Amino acid sequence: MLPRKHVDALIEILRKDCRRALRMRVPGFPKPYYCSFLMRDTKWFNTWASSGSMYRRRSNHTRNVYCDLRVGSYRYDQITDGGLFDNDDERESYAHVSVPIDDKDHGGLRIALWRLSEAKFREALSDYSDRKSSSLSMVDINKKLPSFTKVKSVKHVKYARPEKVDEVKWVRFCKRASKWLSTLKHVTGNWCEFDASQSSQIFVSTEGSVIVQHKKIFSLTAHMRKLTQEGLHIEQDLVINVGTQRDLPSFAEFKKLALQKHQQLLNLINAKKINSFSGPVLLCPNPAGVLFHEAIGHRLEGSRFLSTGEGQTFKGHVGNKVINEKITIRDNPTLKTFRGQSCVGAYDFDDEGVPAQDTLLIEEGILKGFLTTRAAINKKGHQSNGHARNRKFQRPISRMGVTIIEGKETYNMDYLKALLIEEIKRQKKPFGMIVYETSGGETDTTSYDFQAFYGEISYATLVYADGREECVKGVNYVGTPMQALGNIVAVGNELELDNSWCGAESGFIPVTTISPAILVRNLELQAKDEERVTPYILPRPNVK
Repeated sequence: MLPRKHVDALIEILRKDCRRALRMRVPGFPKPYYCSFLMRDTKWFNTWASSGSMYRRRSNHTRNVYCDLRVGSYRYDQITDGGLFDNDDERESYAHVSVPIDDKDHGGLRIALWRLSEAKFREALSDYSDRKSSSLSMVDINKKLPSFTKVKSVKHVKYARPEKVDEVKWVRFCKRASKWLSTLKHVTGNWCEFDASQSSQIFVSTEGSVIVQHKKIFSLTAHMRKLTQEGLHIEQDLVINVGTQRDLPSFAEFKKLALQKHQQLLNLINAKKINSFSGPVLLCPNPAGVLFHEAIGHRLEGSRFLSTGEGQTFKGHVGNKVINEKITIRDNPTLKTFRGQSCVGAYDFDDEGVPAQDTLLIEEGILKGFLTTRAAINKKGHQSNGHARNRKFQRPISRMGVTIIEGKETYNMDYLKALLIEEIKRQKKPFGMIVYETSGGETDTTSYDFQAFYGEISYATLVYADGREECVKGVNYVGTPMQALGNIVAVGNELELDNSWCGAESGFIPVTTISPAILVRNLELQAKDEERVTPYILPRPNVK
């Protein structure tokens, strides 16, 4: 993180060159009316080890700037489709996003900002001309919507000290952890990784805003796998993402967590394999959070309502019931911690300089609103709720930050399992399923493709009518949003936090999901995409 004197110096340079960008003129073309610079200065460290040996030890210091330069007017500028496709890394401006990290001589930074703003201006003029000319043959559905809404200028400057990262300690930790993992029964492959990222973010705009924020994310990941005689890789991962090193486990705590994953690995080796299933499923908090994130979260991103290529599942549904159960969903990026755990998706201001807001999306099953940016999604009265986010060079679009899901009528896990068994009997199914863990998910929101979502199951059990559980492998859950949400019949009473990363058009960003377990009356499961490889010819060597 940058020291105070460097922050203050960079603010002045960015403000000066931001105002300077508005002087650009090309006869016959519109003038620039707005410019902002978003600088991210990041210092990071990463180490990776396997079977007791270090493969990587790397540290770096990077600095990049995102420039938002708009031509025309707040009423009508060059941005189309909500900015979803303003992420081309083959454009000229991409070559100028990375800037010098030298804080003794800022001459190189001034040159870099000049080149970046020049390239963005030329691109903006070209995009403006394309938008105008395309309207001759295609209807511009956003023509009557303000392209960019004005906001009050904000001055929010915070200074922060970085946490000291003991690189030697973490190298030793990963080596020791991976060596210990390699001694566990049936583990044929393993690795352990530590990653630390600490950044300062400076935003300035020609509207007069100056915002300085800081971000810290520390990650510890352990992986173990078994290559079976059938040629299948059975895998388990322990992933911990936190906002301070104090939240990371000690080595003893790490071993305890890893042993739980190892037991699951052993269970999976001889687990029953199924290829498909449709019936009642109990999703524990982490898998339930993935379902909400993929099935509804991305579809409540307002930027998607400005693109003709999007399915826009919930457009026009405000005030309508979209979830049968009385479930409330909100996104509150201002929530820094939850029950003592840090929320990596939290922030004070979004990447367009708008204060983050606690935004109600669904109240007791009824759709109330969307995640928005400064791009208007209605003709009058649009106000951003501070959810514009990006990673590096991509245009910020509306994204989730800290998503919280809660039910009005809730039950403990024992009762949810009893309800699951009732559903199995009522539907006369041979079994149901409990999904304990997922390793991620994805969805497609475009109108071109199917409106579906997907969750990658890492550990689950079949549940029979007598209450017996049997470990299962080979399937992931899939579904369509409206059907899956309409099939929720019960909600758990314990909320769990999951810190992870989300990828979309504006890049990979940290997100937090706080979710209870849910019981779904019917959820479909499909076979995993599995690659079979030849088992090892030689036995694993004994390494001490």
